[in-house]
Amino acid sequence: KTMKTHAALLVSILCALYLPLIDAQRMVFCHYMLWVPSTADSVQGFVTDIQKARSYGIDAFAINTAQWYTASWPQPTLSMMVQAAEQEGFKFFMSVDMTNEFQSNPQAIVDMVSSVATSSAYLHVNGGAYLSTFVGDAVGWEWESSVLSPLVEKIGSVYFVPFFNGDPTQIIEQHPYVNGLFHWTAWPFDSDLQTVDPTVDKQFRAATSSAGKQFMAPVSPYFVKHYCGLPANQKPNWVFGDYAGFYLYVAHWEQLIQIAPDFIEILTWNDYPEGTYIGPVTAPWGMTNPCNGGQTSYDRTAYPHDAYGTLSNYFIQAYKNGGNYPNATYDQVFAFYRRFPESEQCNDPTGLGPIQNAGSMSDDVYIITLFKEPATITIFTGSSSSEFNANSGLGTWNVPWNLGSQSVTVTRNGQVIQQHTWAAPITDTCTDGNLYDMNTYTENIAF
Repeated sequence: KTMKTHAALLVSILCALYLPLIDAQRMVFCHYMLWVPSTADSVQGFVTDIQKARSYGIDAFAINTAQWYTASWPQPTLSMMVQAAEQEGFKFFMSVDMTNEFQSNPQAIVDMVSSVATSSAYLHVNGGAYLSTFVGDAVGWEWESSVLSPLVEKIGSVYFVPFFNGDPTQIIEQHPYVNGLFHWTAWPFDSDLQTVDPTVDKQFRAATSSAGKQFMAPVSPYFVKHYCGLPANQKPNWVFGDYAGFYLYVAHWEQLIQIAPDFIEILTWNDYPEGTYIGPVTAPWGMTNPCNGGQTSYDRTAYPHDAYGTLSNYFIQAYKNGGNYPNATYDQVFAFYRRFPESEQCNDPTGLGPIQNAGSMSDDVYIITLFKEPATITIFTGSSSSEFNANSGLGTWNVPWNLGSQSVTVTRNGQVIQQHTWAAPITDTCTDGNLYDMNTYTENIAF
């Protein structure tokens, strides 16, 4: 009886330290790859990133690293990020990437998180240090005994919201100590590959709510990877989701605003090899492709994604305001398109060949309008033009492209109020070192 009483007491204490669910403010995070700072490998570089993220409405960076002791860069780089976040009063938390060192060394997770969790900039939810993961359900040790309990001893309390593969109800049954769940299904994987099915988000929302847990949902603008990466025997050559320009991002945001998860994490700020980034393309080193010994470099400056970040603010405001979309107080136009045709044959030095499923992509120019008042927009692509009447608020438009320059004209009440030629033309020449690069060029204007 005494042993049972002690055991029950221990469970009660651990549950309290891992923090039960209470209402928390809706927040939006963005996944930040620590290995490739997007502006500069310095405190000031991280400050620049933080200021831009804050302008989008992002509340914290989810810092991804797969290493702590087995490489020389993680500790000094994270230290600079922490300094910048403290300086700016911005939040961050660790998102432990379980694809490398941490698989076999849970103590490294404890050491890493405890080294930064006492920072004034570290995100705490319901009193606990927020901690997430990229996978980690298939390790050969227990999270509760190997990571969470040692962290509790060091830093007091933990708020654990991992991405574990599987059915959410079963995950919670197998890991009852979690405070919430995250998943990575931010792109459509069905045969259509065009639109996100909200089923997974709804399943996680229902399972977490039923169990008194919280749900962090993912959202992402794009995914394209033409790269030799880890594990070494894989050569990712994929594009999934967003074959219809920006529509994946818009549709998924609208779904999530209806589903109302407790948190949303944007994937990603700066994962350049996977094309999911919404942050700057001014990384301090080039993106080499290891397929041919690192002789091929990606020029991500040719594919800015800032328009995704700027557009995010519209949806972030609606999400934080209970589904009430903000009224536009000025006019914005966003453009999204690829820079050469899907069918183009490239003299690609990687040996990977054309990107899988790229044939499902449409050679279209996609436009989003956010207007304070109705207006007429004319989309010029090469030698052709198409005219649309846009209402106030958000409007989406697309037209088949022609080679050449791309531009828009906006007219209101019979007067031209904006003319703009987008900086990147569409050509029949493979860009970015002759790579099969199905990345998206984005640009936006405000007036």
